[in-house]
Amino acid sequence: MKDTAVPGLSTETRRGFIVLSLPAQISWQNYAGIREEVSRALTLACAGAPGTRGVRRGGVVVDFGDAVLLDAAGLVLMARAETRAQLLGCPLRAVVPALSAHVRRALRLTGLDRLVPVFADVGSATAAPAPEPAPGEVDTTHVLDAIRALHPGDAGLTPTPPAPSELKITTTEAGDGDHTVVHLSGVLDEVTVPRLGETLTTLVEGDLRHLMVRMHDRLGVRCDPLPILLGIRWRVAAEGGCLALPAMPAKLREIVDREGLGSVFTGCRSIEDRVLSGAGSG
Repeated sequence: MKDTAVPGLSTETRRGFIVLSLPAQISWQNYAGIREEVSRALTLACAGAPGTRGVRRGGVVVDFGDAVLLDAAGLVLMARAETRAQLLGCPLRAVVPALSAHVRRALRLTGLDRLVPVFADVGSATAAPAPEPAPGEVDTTHVLDAIRALHPGDAGLTPTPPAPSELKITTTEAGDGDHTVVHLSGVLDEVTVPRLGETLTTLVEGDLRHLMVRMHDRLGVRCDPLPILLGIRWRVAAEGGCLALPAMPAKLREIVDREGLGSVFTGCRSIEDRVLSGAGSG
């Protein structure tokens, strides 16, 4: 078992699964570090083990063990990790011993146990075949709403920032007859990211398959927009299109690099070079 940079968090590999054993206490104090380790494990599991030429690992198991949930951080961790796992196509499972009644109750009340398969021990989690999903029964949005209802005073769950935020979205033609450039300025946060998703979805539904999201150098990034951007990227790629992200803000670049997704957001036919040289500026 290998220790990580997060005190009390360790990882190991069993039957092809990456298993993360969580610290004894989970709260917003160690949430960021734990989430980073879970994200790294999902990326590794999706990519496959070194030297296996793309053969995928079994998935990722998050072992709560005897951990105590001091606030809603552990629940939010699993809900958001499940979203990332779905986008990457990587199985995610949770281990909660039968004696950890408080954790099992929280998973049941919020619907997390229907979103992420829950097992009593690591052995069964790594041995059991993938369960059949129940489409439409529950989704991440409903789970996060249920977590907020369970922890109404938890500041870490506040969906709206204290100050109003704005996001300016404009579109231009790239000049090659195929690509559309989406220009962003202002702030990307929990309020404005859904607007970006709606705009990109409208463009895709309008038969635009080659998109470039060009971000202003002073664009504020206050939350992780990758779930939205990845969802759009997979959608256009399935029909031979692309979603490029040239000149990302440093904070977003750090997230993309950490997740190993740099090669995902590239344009086709060197369109990035053409736009960055001025062909699609506006």
